[in-house]
Amino acid sequence: MSARSVLLTVLAEAASQEPERMRNAVTQLQQWETTPQFNATLQDIFYDRSVETNIRWQAIIYLKNGIDKYWRKSAKNAIAPEEKAAIRARLLTALDEEQKPLAIQNGVLISKIARLDFPMEWPDLLTTLLDIVRTSTANESDPRARLVQQRSLYTLHLVVKGLISKTLAASRKQFQLVAPDLFSNIVNIYVRYVDMLFASNTTNIESLSGCLETSHMALKCLRRVVVHGFPNLSTSEGPVAFFRLALEHLQKFISFKESIPEQCSFLITSVDSHIKLIGKFYLDLMDAHPRQFILTPGAGDVLRFYWELLTGSSNEHAASPAQTTLIQALLLIKKTLKDPQFILNDKDPEPVVVQCRHVIEKEFMTPETTNKLAEILITRYMRLTEDDLEEWDSSPEEWALEEEADSWKYQLRPCAEKVFMDLLSSHRAQLSPLLVQLVGSTSGMSDLFLKDSIYCAIGLGCHDLFGAIDFDSWLSGQLSQEVQNAESSNRIIRRRIAWMIGKWVNVNISKDARPIVYTIMLHLLRPEEHLAVRLAAAQNLKLSIDDWDFEPATFAPFLERSVVGLRQIMGTVEEPESRMRILNCMSMIVERMDEHIAPYAQQIIELLPPLWEAAADQHLLQSAILVIMTKLVESLKSQSMGLHALVMPLIRLSVDPSQEAHIYLMDDGFELWLATLRSSRESTDELMSLVPAAVTLLSQGMDHMRTMLKILQSYLLLDAERTFQFSGATLINSIAALLGDLNPEASVAIMQFMDMTALTCPLRITGDLYISSGMLNKVLNVILAKKETNVVLTQYLGFLARLALDDADYLAQAITAAGQQFGQPQLLGTLVDFWMEKFDNISHPKHRKLHAMALTSLMRTTNPLILVQLPRLVGIWGDVLNEVNENGSGDSLVYWREAQEDEDDSSEETAEVIRRRELLRRDPVHTTNLAHYVKASLAECERLNGGAEAFQQQWLSKVDPLMMDGLMPLLQ
Repeated sequence: MSARSVLLTVLAEAASQEPERMRNAVTQLQQWETTPQFNATLQDIFYDRSVETNIRWQAIIYLKNGIDKYWRKSAKNAIAPEEKAAIRARLLTALDEEQKPLAIQNGVLISKIARLDFPMEWPDLLTTLLDIVRTSTANESDPRARLVQQRSLYTLHLVVKGLISKTLAASRKQFQLVAPDLFSNIVNIYVRYVDMLFASNTTNIESLSGCLETSHMALKCLRRVVVHGFPNLSTSEGPVAFFRLALEHLQKFISFKESIPEQCSFLITSVDSHIKLIGKFYLDLMDAHPRQFILTPGAGDVLRFYWELLTGSSNEHAASPAQTTLIQALLLIKKTLKDPQFILNDKDPEPVVVQCRHVIEKEFMTPETTNKLAEILITRYMRLTEDDLEEWDSSPEEWALEEEADSWKYQLRPCAEKVFMDLLSSHRAQLSPLLVQLVGSTSGMSDLFLKDSIYCAIGLGCHDLFGAIDFDSWLSGQLSQEVQNAESSNRIIRRRIAWMIGKWVNVNISKDARPIVYTIMLHLLRPEEHLAVRLAAAQNLKLSIDDWDFEPATFAPFLERSVVGLRQIMGTVEEPESRMRILNCMSMIVERMDEHIAPYAQQIIELLPPLWEAAADQHLLQSAILVIMTKLVESLKSQSMGLHALVMPLIRLSVDPSQEAHIYLMDDGFELWLATLRSSRESTDELMSLVPAAVTLLSQGMDHMRTMLKILQSYLLLDAERTFQFSGATLINSIAALLGDLNPEASVAIMQFMDMTALTCPLRITGDLYISSGMLNKVLNVILAKKETNVVLTQYLGFLARLALDDADYLAQAITAAGQQFGQPQLLGTLVDFWMEKFDNISHPKHRKLHAMALTSLMRTTNPLILVQLPRLVGIWGDVLNEVNENGSGDSLVYWREAQEDEDDSSEETAEVIRRRELLRRDPVHTTNLAHYVKASLAECERLNGGAEAFQQQWLSKVDPLMMDGLMPLLQ
């Protein structure tokens, strides 16, 4: 069989519906995909119309995949130039494909190759494609020519779309060079078919449909060609003419739509598509070239036309296409108000910006227009409707969630609200008096929809109106009274007041008015209130509490009622996002109340287990539950140990890599784990059972390293010996595996952890592990390599200093043994020499004392390799003893400064903070008087070296007498 026949057979298998056959075929195709002529043969099969459609479909899919993977010259196993040339030569020969799905795929294939090969490898692409379009258009009476026209125009649209997606400046310049020719050819086709459309009899459905199809595809091309091909649009004659023509056509399409019979809904949809596409054209131009748009002749006419659509339209009964056009009108206006390219620089105004401001302010956004726009936005487009109220009653949760969604570019009322905010921000002085006047008119206003819209405007404009409106007085007076109006029709006002307070609370509500805020919110949380109102109160209660600066105990009654109200809502809502918002509000309450939450904690805790069960596949909701559990644990501090039965399974699930939820819950699970450890008074079997999981996560690499080191450090502070009983060997092995090629921050974090390990767990437990794991050898290798920064090297030396203070003989013997392995019998002396060399790189007094004590303890081993360094050691003693005046026990305030600055939770009196403080109080650096330690060490060395005279003669005599004279008074 030929290669083509074999490939046909395998493609047929891939197109079958039997999973096993499909899997085998896919495997075979993947093995062949780098074979020469594989992609050319796929193209041959796709273009063979005698082949079954499903097989041709498989061929084009695999061909597209091959283009993505192997067409670039730099790709591994790239397609040979000869094969690529053969494929390109045939691409434009199949533009008469009758099956639309296959024709679409062929167009996509052409555009992918065009993006990579035009113009270097395929310079005649656009000219050839345009020739096909022109030829087929000239013979449109021929059905085949008509089909080729449609397919070639669609392909041209995809090619243009692909070319403009290239972001390099050279690529943009290439497109701009070919844009004029593209424009002149396509615009002729577009104008021809639009003129035919408007001249056609509306009863000739086939003619109308054909004209609309062709003109729409040409318009899609033109939109991108003009926007991306003419950076100097305002001075380009053809595009300027089209800019004006598009407005003329837009007006005609809107009128033409009215003449189409209602039963021809597909034609109405097609006309709507033209209207929408012209709007996209203007919006794209404004986005890409805002100044060029404004300076293009006719820009004022475009803006005024869309402005007239807004002022002459009512959105209450508008159909979806009309809504889309109104949104486009609002978006265009928004760009004129907000685009930074229209902002004048007072010091050195750009002439082009001055021109743009002149057009905007004189031809469009005049003072009268500004007032009128504010008026229609508030009175028409920002209003709620009866449909909104119906949705309130049928789906209050969905309605509330939709209100908070960031979809303003696609919905009329939210878009109008955004435009209003920009309008007020840019015309604050002019519009503020108008809005103050509107506020005064709301007292006793019977039109609740209008009142809601005015309140919405005041809430949206809070940052611009805070100096113009006395919100405290309004809140305590009119708004408080309106909240008490329990009539069903007034529910929209009650909801809006809760929302408006949430906007103003961080802007201009005084401390004295805060009780009124909480009273209103709690009133709106009542079970008898409409759910949409209660949800708004819950959301904005969170915003109010977020800016809370009162004593928690003072406002405990408010918070207690808040918890009750939120619990009741939680029992009512069903949407995960609604539950998340309520949980977030509760989390804020717990955080603000801190330890004062204790009396109300049980009410919150009772909610969580059933909520967790109901959120089995809702990972964001589960994450919110973990967050509130963390806040509860942090607030309850040591009392939180009573929550361990609830907390431990949550931690275990969220940090277990074998669980599907792990990837979503991991970070919040870590925070809960850490909070639980820090708040626990004592170790428990449940807590300690999680140690192996922490070590496993640490061993998996750098992703969780810093977090796991924090967690394991908390375990060491809680119960170091039990931690090592559970996972000591694997912990040290994991640390040893991490050491080596690390960034400085990671190295410092690991060695700080090892410092804590040495401080909390004696060498009788850890000593053998340091050696058997190879960790000590790795530490020595890093130090002796001298490649790390001084900060990192002193951290490594600090770990050795801790070991020396614990058992200097152990360290000396371990280093000597390592020296034998390294072939460096003098390693101990080499290390001590380097250690002393780096001593001046140690800056903190506490660390300097630690290293001085460590070197002193090594001296007590009386190893000659160390005693020979006595002259340098005497200098170190003198420096350190002169730096700090210790008390009798050897402590000093300066030794504590670092611990206070470094600890994340030093401001919270957690159980761990207490443990850390007690540990530091036992640290030899804090409990050993350095002068006494040095004096005692010298006496011990004298004793071990034949007495004072012998020691003096053999070692001290090598010390500069002046240094000894300076040291002796410090040792008294």
